[in-house]
Amino acid sequence: MKVGRATILLMCSQVIFLAAGLAVNFGLARLLGVVDFGNFGLVMSVLVVVELFVITGIPEVIQKFGGERPEAMAHLVKKTLRWQMLYAVLVFAAFELSAPLLAQFFRDPNLTSLFRLAGFDIIVYGLYKYFLSVQNGLHRFTQYTWLGIAYSLARVAAILVLVWLGFSVHGALIGNIIASAVALLLALVFYRPSHAQVELQSLQYGAWAAQNVLYFVGLNAFFAIDLWFIKYFLSPEEVGLYVSAAVLAKLSYFMSIAISAVLLPSLSRAIAMQDEKRATELTQDTLRYLLIFLTLANIIVALTAEDVIALLFGAAFTSAAPVLRWLMAGLSCVTLMAVINTIMIARNRMTACFAMVLALVAGDVALNLLLVPRLQLLGGALATSIIGVLGATFALWSIRREVKPLLLSWSIPRMLGIALGVYALAKSVDFISIDFLVKAVVLAGIYFVLLWLSKEINAVDLRRLRESLGVSK
Repeated sequence: MKVGRATILLMCSQVIFLAAGLAVNFGLARLLGVVDFGNFGLVMSVLVVVELFVITGIPEVIQKFGGERPEAMAHLVKKTLRWQMLYAVLVFAAFELSAPLLAQFFRDPNLTSLFRLAGFDIIVYGLYKYFLSVQNGLHRFTQYTWLGIAYSLARVAAILVLVWLGFSVHGALIGNIIASAVALLLALVFYRPSHAQVELQSLQYGAWAAQNVLYFVGLNAFFAIDLWFIKYFLSPEEVGLYVSAAVLAKLSYFMSIAISAVLLPSLSRAIAMQDEKRATELTQDTLRYLLIFLTLANIIVALTAEDVIALLFGAAFTSAAPVLRWLMAGLSCVTLMAVINTIMIARNRMTACFAMVLALVAGDVALNLLLVPRLQLLGGALATSIIGVLGATFALWSIRREVKPLLLSWSIPRMLGIALGVYALAKSVDFISIDFLVKAVVLAGIYFVLLWLSKEINAVDLRRLRESLGVSK
C-alpha cells in the first residue's frame, strides 16, 4: 500500500479513535461529575505514561526492524515475544507497589485503589500493542486499521456501560481493561506472519529500544506533567476542568500517531534501500499534510472553544475555554515535534531525539513549578505551549536539510495566510447568529477551497484520498 493512501486511511481510523475517545470523555463528564471525572483523567494520565514503558520498547523494534525486513518477522517475533511478556509483568508489579506512593504525592489516599485497578491494563494492553506492531511492521495497514477501530469501539461500550450501571470510576477502569482484552484477542486472530525461514543477522536492538522507551515516555510526559502539577497545587474541581481542556487539545497528537505509524516503517525501508529521493518525498508530504490539518484545528478551536466544551462536557466546564485555546496551540507544536522526531528515528538519530526530549521535560517541570502557583490553570497551559514551541523549533532545525525545499517554498506562508484570512472572515461575521457546528463546517469548507484554488492541495492529494476510501473516479 502506498504511503499516501496508507496515511490517509490510518488518519480516518484515527478519526474514529478520536470520536470514541470523545464519546468516553463526554459520557464520563456527565455521568461522573467534575471531581470524579478529574480523578479518572488523572489516573489515566499516569497509566498512559507507565504503559509507554511497555509499548514503546519491543513493539517499536517490531515496527522499525520488521518494517525494514518484513520477510523476517516470524524470526523477530520468536526472539522478542517472551521478553515482551516478562517485561510487562515486571512493569505491572512495580506499578502496583508504587500505587500508595503515587496517591501520597497527589495528596489523595483514595487514589491508591484506582491506581492498583488501572495497573492490570499494563499486561493486556502491552500484548495487544505488540501484536498490533506486527501488523504494522508487515505493512498490513488495513488490518492495523481494523484492530484500532475494534479497540476504540470496545472501549466506548465497556467504559460507558459499566459507569452507567453505577460502577463509577472503578467501572471505567475495568472497561478500559476489557477493551484491551477484546483487541488482543482480535490481534491474535490476525497474527499470520510469513513462514519463510529468514533471520535478521546480529540485530542489536537493545540499546535502541531502551532509548526509544525513554524518548516516548518523555514525549508523552508533555501531556501529563501540567495536569500533575494542577492536581498538586489546585483543587479537585480545577483538575476536572483542566482534564476537559486537555482531552480536546490532545486530539492533534492522536492524529500524529496515525501518521507516524505509517511513516516509520515506510521511511525506514526507503532509507534502508538507499532511496533518498523517496525518503525526502515522504518527509515533505507528511509534514505538509500535518500542517494543513493542525492549522485548521487551531482556527476552529480559537473560534468555538466555549461552544465545543459546553456541547461535549456540559456548561459546568465552559470556564476551561481559555485553557483549551492555549493548550491546543501548544500541543499542536508538540505534535509537529513528534512527527519530525519519527523522521529522525527512521534515520537512526534516536540519541538526538532522546537528548532533546530529556531537556524539554526538565524545562516543562520547571515552568509548571513556576507558572501553575501564579497563574493557576492558565499556568499549566502556558508552560506546555512554551515547551511545544521550543520543541518544534529544535526539531525543525534538526532536519533542516531534509525539509529545506518545503521551508523555502511559499507553501507554509500561503497556508498560514489562508488560515488567517478564514479566521478574520469568521470574526467579521460574529454578529450573525449561527450554530457553531455549522460555522465549523463552513469554515473548514472555505479553508480547503482556498487551499485548492491556491494549489496548496492538488489532484494528487485528492487521488490519495479517493484511493484510501476505495472510491474510483
